[in-house]
Amino acid sequence: MCGICGIYNYGSGEPASEPTVRDMATALHHRGPDDEGFHFDGSLGLGMRRLSIIDLEGGGQPIASESGRCVTVFNGEIYNFHELRRELEALGHVFRTRTDTETIVHAYEQWGFAALTRLNGMFGIALWDAEERTLVLARDPYGIKPLYYHDDGSRLRFGSEIKSILCDDAVPREVDRAALDAFLTLTYVPSPATAFVGIGKVPPGFGLVCDAGGCRLRRFHFAPPDLLAVKRRDEPELVRRLQDLIEAAVGRQMVADVPVGALLSGGVDSTATATIMSGLSDRPIDTFTVGFGGDYTLNETHFARATAHRLGSRHHEIIVSAEEYAEFLPLSVWHLEDLISMDSTLAYYKVCALARESVKVVLTGQGADEPFAGYPRHMAERYGGIVRWLPGRLSTGLLAPLVERLPRTEQLKRAVRSLGISNIRQRRAAIWTILDADFRRRLYRDGWALADDTRAGELWEQDVQGLDGLSQMLYLDARLSLADNLLMYGDKMAMAVSLEARVPFLDLELMRLVESIPPRLKIHGMTRKYVLKRALAKWVPAEVIQRKKIPFRPPIDQWLRTDLRSHVADLLLAQDSGCMKYFDKQTVRSMIEDHAGGRQDYKRALLSLLVFELWHGQFIGSSSSELRRAIRHGRPAVAEKAPA
Repeated sequence: MCGICGIYNYGSGEPASEPTVRDMATALHHRGPDDEGFHFDGSLGLGMRRLSIIDLEGGGQPIASESGRCVTVFNGEIYNFHELRRELEALGHVFRTRTDTETIVHAYEQWGFAALTRLNGMFGIALWDAEERTLVLARDPYGIKPLYYHDDGSRLRFGSEIKSILCDDAVPREVDRAALDAFLTLTYVPSPATAFVGIGKVPPGFGLVCDAGGCRLRRFHFAPPDLLAVKRRDEPELVRRLQDLIEAAVGRQMVADVPVGALLSGGVDSTATATIMSGLSDRPIDTFTVGFGGDYTLNETHFARATAHRLGSRHHEIIVSAEEYAEFLPLSVWHLEDLISMDSTLAYYKVCALARESVKVVLTGQGADEPFAGYPRHMAERYGGIVRWLPGRLSTGLLAPLVERLPRTEQLKRAVRSLGISNIRQRRAAIWTILDADFRRRLYRDGWALADDTRAGELWEQDVQGLDGLSQMLYLDARLSLADNLLMYGDKMAMAVSLEARVPFLDLELMRLVESIPPRLKIHGMTRKYVLKRALAKWVPAEVIQRKKIPFRPPIDQWLRTDLRSHVADLLLAQDSGCMKYFDKQTVRSMIEDHAGGRQDYKRALLSLLVFELWHGQFIGSSSSELRRAIRHGRPAVAEKAPA
């Protein structure tokens, strides 16, 4: 696990600035405190910071192939590197280390760009072909690891984090209004955009190929679901196959030369992961969980504690209060860098910090809900066709007005709005949308031209043509809300404390099967994740499987009405705030008051505005010298706001 960065002056051919590349690497120190490395080849400069996980002594980067033609810096893990190594050695390649990184350069020498299709892992890769003078940046198929770039038409800058790119003062810091609109619609910014004008994300399953002719995105992962292949399997056979693949994925991802633990929420997915780990380990594993202060009914700490007792793990807990949330939220926004509004981000940061005191690697249960249909929106898509079949007045003409008048039903309102929409792209947009277009028009000060809500996911639309609505939604969820939201904050919060977080449910071999499972086996009756729960029953007690799903989130709804209300108002409504540059003051004030008064449910929208305000102060409102100083010290510098 590492942080990677670099510069390629593909247009001018001038030498890459060594001081700048070194500064870029320093900005990534938290991602790799164990070592650093650099490679300069005329117009190219590569840098990296290493968190040593495999081959602690011999696995330093950059790593070159035996001919010296290919050089790589790499962030992530390749889980099938042993198999690839044996195949490449049989083809005559000579390895000098035991690390998975070296597999990448030999594979590229052997198979070229197609080598990326053979990697089962999580990765952000920069691969230099010295003979062709070509740089390839690649992000794994499900976007577990981030990779950013800025291309000004002559010079390419890239990094595992945006802060490394911003080390170069020539990169502008300007809000991308279309991305901000997408953020307020979805609570994250979909690839390939970021909230910064001119800075992009390599999309999941894509490579950015850069040579003297310029830079272009090229896809390497193209695996549309084959629902007929799984349809021919009977259910018991499918359950057994899932069990084999899940256990193999956990086993592969436990491989490390350092201690490995598990994040344990108490839910089905993390319980299964920890249980399988415990069965494969020859010693008690370490488990870690987080809870929330006060009388909060959604705490799962007691469930996690019970699982840890059953497994005999060394269990660790931490509790987060409203005061800590307000205090540490700026730090989590600083590490996120892009606009992501997830109320659980800070809790994830705190549990990762707790885990880092004992281990260097953790396995998590992230990644199972999106492909297996674990959310209410998936149920709405599965059975919404029944409602759409009814005459319009019966389906939405009576229901929608009633639901819209209810005060605190944000998710239900989105679901009902989508019911009467027959166009599948428009229906997906409606069910994903947190703030609809009419509200956003009232919110914006200058009468912006709104982004097209239906464009999210257009990179993958070709894959899902002809599939049913639920299969389309799951496929896109795994590459949108999972990749650029949940996995993004998972990576950033873990790496902020130099911890590697692995996600076995997104193992490539497992996902090839999962994405071909038909909807009737993912949602069966009123049971979401049906076939997964059947498979996990091998490891998870029935009472855990049957227990109602508890979202991993703090009581932000309650805090915004009580402990955090005045804090949020002071920040957002201050005359010199970032929000007041873009948003209508009275609309924002009404949102705060209506939420506090219980008249509307604006918790997601208000958290989004709060995240934007903190982000704007850290990255847009600060001077270049303030930002460089903050990057160097690894913490945000936020100016004090005047009271509203």
